[in-house]
Amino acid sequence: MGFDQKGETVCNITFGKNNKWDVSETGFDKPLASFDTETDARNYAEGLARAKQDSTVEHKDKAVS
Repeated sequence: MGFDQKGETVCNITFGKNNKWDVSETGFDKPLASFDTETDARNYAEGLARAKQDSTVEHKDKAVS
């Protein structure tokens, strides 16, 4: 899948198999970054979304208490 700079970018936040919060872009297999806390992952994803026009953040999973 190619990168379409004019299309919408969706940053996904998921709780990964490595027991960390992963931030990835839709259409890519590997995470852009992994974080120990959900808050850090959300802050990073929101920063990416602000930097790229027409971007959104989707939170796919919630932490299990």
